[in-house]
Amino acid sequence: MRAREDDLSVWQSVQRYKLVGVIAMAAAFSASLDGYQINLNSGIVANKGFIREMANPETKIIKGTWVSAWGGIQSTGQTIGQILLQYVTEAWGRKPALYIIWITLVASIFTESFASHASHWLVAKLFAGMGVGMLQSTMPLYLSEIAPTQLRGFFINAYSFWFVLGQLFASVALERMDTNHPYNFRTPIYTQWSMLGLTGIIFALIPESPWWLASKGKVDKTAKVLNRCYGHLEGYDVQEHIDVMTATVAEERRLAEANAELGEWAIFRGRNLIRFLIAGWPKITQQFVGLTIFNTYATYFFQNAGSDNPLLVTVILSCVQLISMTFTATLTDQLGRRPLTVYPYGVTVISVLCLGIIGCFNYEKSSTSSLLIFFACLATFSTTGASAIGYAYASEIPQQRLRARTAAWALASSNCISIMFSFCTPLMINGPTTKWGVKTGFFYAATGSIAVTISWFILPEMTRRTPAEIDELFEKRVNLRKFKNYVTDVQLRADEQHHQTAPVKYA
Repeated sequence: MRAREDDLSVWQSVQRYKLVGVIAMAAAFSASLDGYQINLNSGIVANKGFIREMANPETKIIKGTWVSAWGGIQSTGQTIGQILLQYVTEAWGRKPALYIIWITLVASIFTESFASHASHWLVAKLFAGMGVGMLQSTMPLYLSEIAPTQLRGFFINAYSFWFVLGQLFASVALERMDTNHPYNFRTPIYTQWSMLGLTGIIFALIPESPWWLASKGKVDKTAKVLNRCYGHLEGYDVQEHIDVMTATVAEERRLAEANAELGEWAIFRGRNLIRFLIAGWPKITQQFVGLTIFNTYATYFFQNAGSDNPLLVTVILSCVQLISMTFTATLTDQLGRRPLTVYPYGVTVISVLCLGIIGCFNYEKSSTSSLLIFFACLATFSTTGASAIGYAYASEIPQQRLRARTAAWALASSNCISIMFSFCTPLMINGPTTKWGVKTGFFYAATGSIAVTISWFILPEMTRRTPAEIDELFEKRVNLRKFKNYVTDVQLRADEQHHQTAPVKYA
């Protein structure tokens, strides 16, 4: 249940799988629209035209209650989308799910384009959240199933790379509008239509997931997809890869029947429960370390911190995110998932603690204000990469037969916490009674410390492991922190079989 080509090095795989790389990067482009939506919601609240349209001309900063409602409803939409779409993703396939996502995003952008009241924007954010949540639970899953074993981390992180690039586009668009046309908030919304059109074309052209096809017994279609993606490669054995997929799925079903892990709630039974917890924990941790203050509500946070140009600060933070994702995407298949998740989150906790400490002083002075931006950049840099690897955990940890359901519920669990913080954070920063401002960092330093400690004990290393190997590691109850160096029976059998056959020269 491990193909010969799974033994190639990362660099050999990069050189060999160019066509799959193009397909995966094109599919991941859709995330740029997600990132744009997230930062649009974050930054547009500081636009003078938006404030005049959604509040009144005398208002300078929109009340925290409305900002809270918009952020909360978007997170609620994400959760709804992730929970509902999993049934389509599993029953009908990954591509039909992508079409539903596209239609949902059309509804979101259409509503945003004509919104003229705060309640209209609330509806738009519900659709936006649903589209973002659906794509978050589907696209990394799709990328993990179409990518070769050695490059899964890179292509899953390509999703986050495009996501961050989309955030940068939104930040730049809002900052330029604020500088040149401070009362124009419609143009940044309209620019999404071109991105949406290109995304629709890409969704129509990319192939269905071969792993999903194999799990449904559609062997002929599986062969067709593999031939389309890999058939041109010298020495690539399509039938060997089909055998690996079907054998993996068959073994999972055998174990599920033996362990009574069948049915609608199978992801919460037996070893699947710990796999579910691990799949969701990196994304849950990102909520506890303070994602909402330096990402979701970055503009609002710095606006209340007295920044003269909060939109420019978000542009800086978006650039930091892009640098972080460049490092993470290129290193995740070399250094592994675990160290690039646990340690960066630890840095984030220290950063938000420093934000809280700065809040005890006059942070509107130029010296302390610069420190404020520095630690926000440090928290952004460390969390961006770790959060991106969360999609790898959500996509790789579950069994193939439960992959869509586990990923959906794991990400939905994270968003349930995000809903709470989306409502609470603006009120912590500028609520009627709290008005903690920058001192909100103390709260997230406390919650983040607990979450990171748990991460240290439960997050395993799955880099360059096949689905069958990951299944074996969990079934054997190998210590989660010792996954990296454990030699599996799947690996031993594969090595024996490959040595018995003639070596293949890869072009």
